[in-house]
Amino acid sequence: MNRVAIIALLVAIAPVTTFAAVPVTVVAIGDLLLKPRHSAPATVIARNSPSLSAEINARINSIPVRVGDTVEPDTLLAQLDCRYYDSLLAAAKAGIDQLASERDFSAAQLKRAEGLKLKRGISDEGVEQRKSEWESYTARYRMHEEAMRQAQLQVDRCQILSPFKAVVVERLASSGSLATIGTPILKLVQLDDIEISARLREQEAKTLRESKQIWFEFFNREYRLTLRRIVPLIESRTRTREARLRFAEESAPVGAAGRVLWQGDSLQLPAGYLVRRNQQLGVFLVDGNKARFHPVPGAVEGQPAVIDLPAERELIVEGRQRLGDGDEISVQEHHNIEDNPSSRQSY
Repeated sequence: MNRVAIIALLVAIAPVTTFAAVPVTVVAIGDLLLKPRHSAPATVIARNSPSLSAEINARINSIPVRVGDTVEPDTLLAQLDCRYYDSLLAAAKAGIDQLASERDFSAAQLKRAEGLKLKRGISDEGVEQRKSEWESYTARYRMHEEAMRQAQLQVDRCQILSPFKAVVVERLASSGSLATIGTPILKLVQLDDIEISARLREQEAKTLRESKQIWFEFFNREYRLTLRRIVPLIESRTRTREARLRFAEESAPVGAAGRVLWQGDSLQLPAGYLVRRNQQLGVFLVDGNKARFHPVPGAVEGQPAVIDLPAERELIVEGRQRLGDGDEISVQEHHNIEDNPSSRQSY
């Protein structure tokens, strides 16, 4: 048998190798796009939580509030012994009353001297002397006025009042003890000016700024929020920005730790439909009887992605994990997205 006949025989008996098409189901991209719901950890914080201290040296007569009490603005929180400062104020008032009388008498003498000057009954030097005396009494009167205001300030400091609506969270002194300037007496947490603080990645900050629907979730309740400010600084360690938000209506308690939720405005493809090929995230599209891998720029593992494709383009859903670019496919009946768990995932 010659060489050509042998080759022909081998070809005839060799098994025919064929590659079966991969069965897949597809759905239009437009049917998969959703407005994702984002979330981030957040905490309710008070704008002010001061420790109120004594501003004078005095004994504490009483502290009429207890820890846990809610107080309105100007509520009496502590009463200090004010007898010494009342005495200083009374002395200042008596001194200013005396100077007022002397100033008024000096003013009358100056007016009489100016009348006598017109009749040549007094010299210019005598008039200037009366004027100098009046100006001296006037200056001393103003000085004593300031001394009286200072004494009044000290008397006002005998009462420690709440600067705003707050809750008493700590009592730091006792009735009967001696308070000096700077002695802490009570600690408050403001109740009528609270905010939410959340740390966000750059992309999250961008979507939050654009969102018109924002909530705070705490113990299975949702509180509507408004964005006040995204701090224009990036924290160097975590590479995040701080967002400050306010309650639109009812508020959660100060210190509550929950999550900020917000609805994105842009349509995005759920993360479950993305696959990785050659170090790139993308999707498989139908191209005739073949599968074509389409990279999605900027896609992040586990996050929904914006995809710039016509809504009618068919995306391979089931079977995509077994595919490579250019593989032959066999399209089965159209996929029902309600039966796909990845289309119902929470964002």
